[in-house]
Amino acid sequence: MNVAESIFKTLSSSTTTVYGNPGTTEISFLKYLPSEFRYFLALHDGPAIGMASGYSLMTGKVGVTNTHAAPGLMNSLGYVYSARLDRTPLLITVGQQSSTQLLDEPILSVDLRTVPYAKDVIEVRRKEEVSKALIRGIKTAVSLPPGPVILGLPYDIMEEEIGNTESYISGRVEWNCPCNLLDVEMVAEEINAVNKVAVVAGYELDIVDAHEEVVELARKVGSPIFTEPHFSRSPGSKIDVILPRSASGINRILGQYDLVLLLGGTLHNVLYMDQEFRFNILQITMDPEEKSKRIWRTVLCNPKDFLRHLLPKVREKVGSHDLKPDNKNKVTELMEYLVSKLNGHAIFEETPSHKEVVKKVIGIRKHLFFSNRSGFLGWALPASLGYVTAGGKAVTLIGDGSFHFSPQTLWTASYYDLEMRIMILNNHGYESLRGRADYQANFFNPRTQPLKVAEAYGFETFETDHLADGVDWLMEKGGKRRVVEIVLK
Repeated sequence: MNVAESIFKTLSSSTTTVYGNPGTTEISFLKYLPSEFRYFLALHDGPAIGMASGYSLMTGKVGVTNTHAAPGLMNSLGYVYSARLDRTPLLITVGQQSSTQLLDEPILSVDLRTVPYAKDVIEVRRKEEVSKALIRGIKTAVSLPPGPVILGLPYDIMEEEIGNTESYISGRVEWNCPCNLLDVEMVAEEINAVNKVAVVAGYELDIVDAHEEVVELARKVGSPIFTEPHFSRSPGSKIDVILPRSASGINRILGQYDLVLLLGGTLHNVLYMDQEFRFNILQITMDPEEKSKRIWRTVLCNPKDFLRHLLPKVREKVGSHDLKPDNKNKVTELMEYLVSKLNGHAIFEETPSHKEVVKKVIGIRKHLFFSNRSGFLGWALPASLGYVTAGGKAVTLIGDGSFHFSPQTLWTASYYDLEMRIMILNNHGYESLRGRADYQANFFNPRTQPLKVAEAYGFETFETDHLADGVDWLMEKGGKRRVVEIVLK
């Protein structure tokens, strides 16, 4: 058995799916790709990592991707950054230059240890290190908090003989974070001792299926269900208020409460950190890294288990909040109609101009709503396709500007005859910038033709300003690869 064969043997206990865009330094590795493995080719290294992220969201396991040396990895840093913030477990293998010549810094080489954003970087130099490095990489990727791990594999050792390796590793994230019942008692006492409690729900609640528990807690303490800003997964089966993208805006809303109970999320994921938070926060999270960063009291615990123990101990309070009904607009109506037609399809969202409106309607679909926490554009298309390759059904909801960050993904869908349904919300430019800038500029208004790009990759397309017609056509049975463009302006 050679090194490449041993790598695939160890990987097979975790996954038999790999995404990549290979180059010269990967040839000797992929020569030994087993027949039972599926290798999905991307035309760009970044979308390969995005697809691996979608695979992980569908399966709960580590996503494995293969990038081409230094240039391929550098092409992909936005995806690595997003995976780090999204807590997505990835093993990113990087074809490295010859192990004996790295000191000479030949073309394509890089000191991988200097690459930012990864949870860990492991550089292999000798064949004897490969098995240990691979197991360590997977374990690190799936341990809490999950994240992307980069593994450098020099091309010159792939065909060297190595002893038989018997290594099993599941590659699955285990969200085991038991609660200390004394912590539960402490939180219950504090809730019962104050008048006004705010419940803020975060993405971890979707991971552990605590949607009903958070609704019940909010009812008992008389609080609306607030959500963390920029949430990436469904925080509950009911959403009253999505917290704004600025710390000052959050202070205005939550500053009136005696206690803010932050469940499975974070408040720092804002666009404008323009103030310190000025209220009493008590946080419950499974994320040890998040716990270590915050100056307020933080309990490390599975939120579902915590709520299960907490609910019987909390006394009911009378709520006194008045929430103004949301003003419906064209996007709200579109989302409400889309939800009625999704039939089990997950939504992958990347609509910067309409994010809160979309999430207020779509975000309550537990285990069927996905976004990213980083503000990165180019993620949704490949992530949704990776989700499909793992057996899921998905619709990508994306802006006309965002679409052009990773359109190569459509080629992969056509090449492997995969289902892919995409809805483009066409704002005729960067509405998210126009809405914030106090001036006008032509670089806010790029006019693009995404449907022509989609047609070039073999997709059926349809442009309309009639909401129901667009949704019906997109979700019609028999259509396999479709892009509908809804003109909003």
